[in-house]
Amino acid sequence: MKLRNTAIAAALSLMPIGQPLLIGTGAALTTTAVLLSIPEKALADTEKKYIQNAINKYDRNKLEEAILDLDQAIKINPKSDVAYTLRGLIKRELKDFEGAILDFTSGIRINPNDDDSYYFRGEAKLESIDTSNKIATNDQDRVSIVRRDAVSDFDKAISINSKKAKYYRKRGFTKMLLEDYKSALKDFNQVLKLDKSDYAIYRIKGFIKVTLGDIKGACKDLNKPEISRDSLAIKLREEHCGGNISSLKVKYSNNIILSNSYWAKGVKNERSGNYKQAIDDLTRAIELNPNNKRAYNSRAIAKGNSGDIKGAIEDYTKGIEIDPGDPLMYRNRGARKAELKEHKGAISDYDKAIDITPDDYYAYYLRARSKGALGDYSGEISDHSKSLELKKDSFQVYYERAYAKIEIKDFEGAISDLTKAIEINPNFPEAYSLRGYSKGAGLNDNQGACSDFKKSAALGSEFRIKWLQGEQGAWCRIMPD
Repeated sequence: MKLRNTAIAAALSLMPIGQPLLIGTGAALTTTAVLLSIPEKALADTEKKYIQNAINKYDRNKLEEAILDLDQAIKINPKSDVAYTLRGLIKRELKDFEGAILDFTSGIRINPNDDDSYYFRGEAKLESIDTSNKIATNDQDRVSIVRRDAVSDFDKAISINSKKAKYYRKRGFTKMLLEDYKSALKDFNQVLKLDKSDYAIYRIKGFIKVTLGDIKGACKDLNKPEISRDSLAIKLREEHCGGNISSLKVKYSNNIILSNSYWAKGVKNERSGNYKQAIDDLTRAIELNPNNKRAYNSRAIAKGNSGDIKGAIEDYTKGIEIDPGDPLMYRNRGARKAELKEHKGAISDYDKAIDITPDDYYAYYLRARSKGALGDYSGEISDHSKSLELKKDSFQVYYERAYAKIEIKDFEGAISDLTKAIEINPNFPEAYSLRGYSKGAGLNDNQGACSDFKKSAALGSEFRIKWLQGEQGAWCRIMPD
């Protein structure tokens, strides 16, 4: 891995000059009693040793072990902002965004002038909302709140250090997501002042100006020679920079703004469950701007939630025609195809989504389910395993991978997965029930099976309650605990 994350390298720059990290080998001093007996200088050296060990383990991709070393460094020196920052960065890589945010916050309390920690915390906040998973959550209010919190962190980072282009770039993109286009445009202008080589910003500025109805300004940016071969810039130029500029400006400024207004109304109605009105609003948005990809996506969601699965698939298809590089459209269309039991088509869509965003754990999870539905249990297990690499705390994925392992008679593997699911969620009655089945059917462990069946019933599993009360469960009912 070799410090592949530049954020880690940035955090290392916080270490005081003249205090090398490389310390000689020796026994690890971990207990409080021993630590209290060590002179202050030795404690400082031991702290650095744990930090160096953590970095070495990070380089070998032993992230959990690296965190344990940083835990020890923080025990030795609770004021070590470097250890908190490094631990936050590693937790973020492990998708533990809440833990990362807490660590960055601790580092900021210790060193309130560290611009990088504010920036890292803002990024972690954005990642924590998992906005790609629109099927799983539509809590847009929470999403907007978190995005605004992230902007506040980027504001603080910039107030401390106004010379880093990436701070303005990230803040600009976040403001775009909040539809604060004018303010985003100011940030992107500042990016170009600080980093003239970031040519892609011209395309983004062009898109924003089109959205704001400033077609002349948009075309000025889109015609920059630096992006003359950029495929998206070419597409935008073809759509918006031909013919009479003044007439185009009037047309687009009116239609785009009105289309976005109908889109916002449609989204609000969809989230309140008023699907018919949402579909009408979103249809109007599309009529005003046939290239409004968001309107197709939102109308697909409304159609799907109202039971029109085929209509939803058609809208996702249209959205993909507008933007063939949108992984969310492929993933959502695949999920709807799976509802119609078109699993081969669903897998094809998940494949495309994963090609575009290889770190989307939810796409692997969905593809695993479709593979399982087709009887490809090895493929299902493989995809669930990849999903768990990307999101380690998903008890549902452990549970479903256990089912696939049972299908191939790997009962020990199933029991291991179900035990992990129970560790993450101890109040999961179905996991106890399935583990009990695996113990009994696979290992002839009737005592262990019965114990799990009773635990499942105690947690409220209606199936196990009735089973224990019936003839089939009589043997377990009378078995002593």
